[in-house]
Amino acid sequence: MPANSNSLWKRWLIFACLCISLLAAIFFMFIRDPSNASVFDAGLSLLFFLFCFGLGIYLWVMNKSAKGEQMLVLFLALFGTLLVAWSAGRTDYGRLVCQDVYLLAFILGLVLCIKVITNYLAFWNLVWMSKRSLITIDACAASISILVTVGRGMDIGGAQSLAMVFVAALMVLILAHIVWAYRRYDQVVFKPMLQVLLLGLSLAFIPNLALSVFPALWQDTLVFHPISGLFLLFLPLTLFYLMISDRFMDASFMVTGVTYCALVAALPALILGAAFQEMTEWGVIVSDRNNAYRFGLIAFISLFTILYIKQYLDYYLRKRLYPKQQDVQTSLNRFLQWMKSDYDLNDFSWIMKREMEACLPVDHVRLSMVGKGDPSDERTTMMPSGTGDQGSDQLQDELGKIVNAPDGFRILLSESGNGKVVLEGKWKLPRRRLNPDERIWLAALTSYAQMVIENLANTKDMMQKLEETSAQSTSVPLTIKKMMLRISERERWKLSRSLHDRNMQDQLDIARQLDSWGSNASDLKTKALMVKFREQILDSVYVLRQVINDLHPEFIYRTGLRKALMELFDKVNLRADFTLRATIDEQMDGFQREWEMAVYRVVQELLNNAQKHSRAHLVTLSLSKANDAFTLDYSDDGVGLDVSKIGKSFGTMGFPGMIGRVEGLGGRIQFRSGQGGGLKITIQWARTADDAK
Repeated sequence: MPANSNSLWKRWLIFACLCISLLAAIFFMFIRDPSNASVFDAGLSLLFFLFCFGLGIYLWVMNKSAKGEQMLVLFLALFGTLLVAWSAGRTDYGRLVCQDVYLLAFILGLVLCIKVITNYLAFWNLVWMSKRSLITIDACAASISILVTVGRGMDIGGAQSLAMVFVAALMVLILAHIVWAYRRYDQVVFKPMLQVLLLGLSLAFIPNLALSVFPALWQDTLVFHPISGLFLLFLPLTLFYLMISDRFMDASFMVTGVTYCALVAALPALILGAAFQEMTEWGVIVSDRNNAYRFGLIAFISLFTILYIKQYLDYYLRKRLYPKQQDVQTSLNRFLQWMKSDYDLNDFSWIMKREMEACLPVDHVRLSMVGKGDPSDERTTMMPSGTGDQGSDQLQDELGKIVNAPDGFRILLSESGNGKVVLEGKWKLPRRRLNPDERIWLAALTSYAQMVIENLANTKDMMQKLEETSAQSTSVPLTIKKMMLRISERERWKLSRSLHDRNMQDQLDIARQLDSWGSNASDLKTKALMVKFREQILDSVYVLRQVINDLHPEFIYRTGLRKALMELFDKVNLRADFTLRATIDEQMDGFQREWEMAVYRVVQELLNNAQKHSRAHLVTLSLSKANDAFTLDYSDDGVGLDVSKIGKSFGTMGFPGMIGRVEGLGGRIQFRSGQGGGLKITIQWARTADDAK
């Protein structure tokens, strides 16, 4: 009950602040001089207040506090009175006092804005300002507010100028720290949120700095431009959007769209403005130069709005406006789904024929193979429709380029030592030109076809090499080992990224929600249960983080191989039942990533085998360098193994994978063991010119 009572007290205190804000706005509107302000200024100040007040009431009704909603309500209650205070005052002295109130609301509003952003980012475990900076800002704001308050009565000069300098500094400071946070937290999960915050603050602050704050500093008197007041609406709107939204818009996509529409609308607006000016000079229209500028601006805004709305109309009406485009996209998706299976070129040619004849005005599509070095250019046609009768000039075609013929076309898809693969077809009569969607579709299909043909050829070559290796009973080729290991590392990296960006973030989000629910719960048993669940999830996150590091230890590239191995040894000493004695030479950093990762994986595999199978009491491991050769010595006093049973296979795990990593880097590995006699392994690498970074 005490916690619930405290929460209720805070809630009604915030509502009281909203009521005080409403009364203050009514008072400022009442003492406003109608003859000293335009209708636009009065309407803007009223709109600004009602907008902020409405957002504050909405958040108060929501009754949430996890992200800093209560602080945002206080900010809206104070910041909403900003413009009504500026336009208030019937006497000169009254206007000066109201301007002081405007300055105080501006300063304290920006301070509350900083606190709102701090609380919101803290909800996501992000830090954008240090505690020392926050305390310094609070102290400066309090000092300047006192100076402005007593400055009017004591006739202290320069108080307003100092306050405007502080306002400008706060705006620049907020923008700079948001940019810093955006550059620091570049994870995919945080980027949209920080983009929205940066865009909203830039739209709110930059016009205000340019139109009001800097001119006020230059003229040494308070200046307020109505347009800057409109842009200030972006500040409460952005903070409100962040508080209530769980899915953020793509700000970079919106900026790109706005820039494109603005560039397209600029030239026609400039031409229309110039035409209006010329018609004014000729006497066709009775006007002046200022009206020509206004006309050009209105034309630009109108064209920009039409173009921007058109983008979304095209998206929502695309199925009715461009039904063919939808069919073409479906065709590409269907083509990719079919090619997931193991097809050869004959199957592939039938797929190409079916899709192209269904989506394009073409017929008799076929895939042909032109033999390498064949003087007659006789084709091996993979389709039963027609024969190859073009001349040898096709051998000079550019790869992937559509070459038109009198009654058809051809595209060179692939060129290799075995010959060239050519896609051919004929136009349907009466012939028509391909529209832009069809040309884009054909280019995309051609790119996919080239990748499929290249993959089929590479797979065929690899299988031939494997068959030769199997027939000769030799070891796996070095190139195959390297390829398998690279594929393994890439898949490990993909899996680690997926676990980090999805599974771990989802668990952290659940933990944050449980933390919020537990803090708001009134029942002690429920709160204890929430804390227990949260701790279990955090334990699971810790284990998952260890799995991610084992899958792809990126910290090797930051800390270096030697430090990464020392951390691995510390973990093994904590977990293992044996004693590990490890030594590493100092000069073990500064090599290619591939070599460092391979050495780390080899050591990791040796220690994993020791923990799971060796039953050893003492494990000794050393990594040393002598005469540009690196030697890894491993020994244990465990049960040992039968060395003759260690086979060479395509595996990337266990001893076969370890052997592949060593030999893939040009190293040699030697096993010495016997049943019950422990295990000794010696690995040697000779440093080459490519090893150093």
